[in-house]
Amino acid sequence: MFLAKLKLYHNDCPIVNRCVKFRTDVVSYPGHHYTNGGKEYVTTFCKFRDAEEETRKKYLKDLKADPQCTRLDVWGTNFLYEYDLGKEGEHVMLYYKYSMTFVEPTLNSQDGHEYWSVAATDKETIHDFFSQLKAHMDTAKIVYVREENDVDFAFPLVTQKLSKTQKKVLKLALEKGYYNFPRKCDLKDIARASGTSIATAQEHLRRAEAKILNQRLVI
Repeated sequence: MFLAKLKLYHNDCPIVNRCVKFRTDVVSYPGHHYTNGGKEYVTTFCKFRDAEEETRKKYLKDLKADPQCTRLDVWGTNFLYEYDLGKEGEHVMLYYKYSMTFVEPTLNSQDGHEYWSVAATDKETIHDFFSQLKAHMDTAKIVYVREENDVDFAFPLVTQKLSKTQKKVLKLALEKGYYNFPRKCDLKDIARASGTSIATAQEHLRRAEAKILNQRLVI
């Protein structure tokens, strides 16, 4: 297995630019990428690192005012946002290879860069990905590529840490399109399908999302 650390910057990134503006760090994990009406959309799960409440409020208010931000859900120090890339938008997930995986969440640093830790079974996959990515980035640098025999993966969903009900509700939300744009269902639909009240379904869903975000989000 080959492990790589990448240092990236693209001037239209809605997260890292605000990290610079508000002098804070945010860690993130990619959600979904899809096309709707000829436009590209991406969703991302994020978590503030050690930011004061006032800083978080200013950051999120600024992000919500972004006309390309089509959705913003916030709970505690975590947030999920959806972004409209338009017909010719650029985002690192558009070039991500499915034969790769994240080893840990991305660090969006107040120094103005994103730091990715990715792994693949062969070095060529990483270099091919980087070559394609580099053409669309303002800054792209391979910090290192090295072979590792024992890679500790930080999967976005560590299911054994979710309760049985949390797994059920989250699975229903994904299957029914709760995270799609536009949403194909609401909390009422999830509650009905799971046999719980709306408040209970929402609580299980929030707890599941928080656990996903908190998996090794301290880098």
